[in-house]
Amino acid sequence: MEIQLKLYGSSKILSNKEILHIKLPNNSNIQKLRSVLNKIISEKYLKNNLQNLSKTAAFFSEADEVVNDNYKLKDKELISIIPPIGGG
Repeated sequence: MEIQLKLYGSSKILSNKEILHIKLPNNSNIQKLRSVLNKIISEKYLKNNLQNLSKTAAFFSEADEVVNDNYKLKDKELISIIPPIGGG
């Protein structure tokens, strides 16, 4: 299966497009997406300080609802990734 990951904030460094297409095994969930995303980051973007992105980011469904790690993904689903924002 393949999902579409809409990029926001610092996650935009992962692609020159707004959406990153990620292949996952069938019946994957957000936890599996985090794992695959972590592998992508460690292989290609190690120098960009994104190593914690997959662990700390929030994921949103097409209905703009926060989804937890057990959320089952559907083929071709659009999921948004929102990195944590620091400030004061």
